[in-house]
Amino acid sequence: MDATRRVALSPEARGIQGPPLRRLPGPLYKQLGIEVTEEWFVVGGYYYPVAELHNLRTARGPRHAYTARAMVVTTVGFLGLAAAMGLAGNAVDVAGGTYLAMAAAFVAPFLLAAVGERLWPRTWELWADYFGITVRLLVTDSEHQYGQVTRALLRAQEIARLGAAAELRDLEPWLSWRRMAVRR
Repeated sequence: MDATRRVALSPEARGIQGPPLRRLPGPLYKQLGIEVTEEWFVVGGYYYPVAELHNLRTARGPRHAYTARAMVVTTVGFLGLAAAMGLAGNAVDVAGGTYLAMAAAFVAPFLLAAVGERLWPRTWELWADYFGITVRLLVTDSEHQYGQVTRALLRAQEIARLGAAAELRDLEPWLSWRRMAVRR
């Protein structure tokens, strides 16, 4: 079969060289057993090639057992309080101490649940498909660390997917802004 058009050649095949490919110096993220480079995601001694991680997604771990129980007790207490008030008939007939005791019974588990949620926050989990298998890549209770690792991994995937198009000059505006902020 004859071609009706000339075959388009890449710039390299035509003898035109583009700018040299520059890579970012060092890893994109490296802290406490977690490292994200342009090619690898390393966590807990496991090495994952960035190009093979697909369908990244976030999950939240379960609440701490005490926090969940306190929330259930608060809900049951509130429903019990509503039922007791309904059965009392006239609200004037109920003594003031009873109202105070019911309020304390309602507020105590609520405070315990709020404190428990603050002391034992739910974990942040990063999941991905790796060669067709869903794997949990990262578990941390720090939202800040989770965000940093996720951004670094997304940036590494961009670099792996775009290849030469993701040169340092594409990231230069961000890097130069950071350098200016450090100088001041």
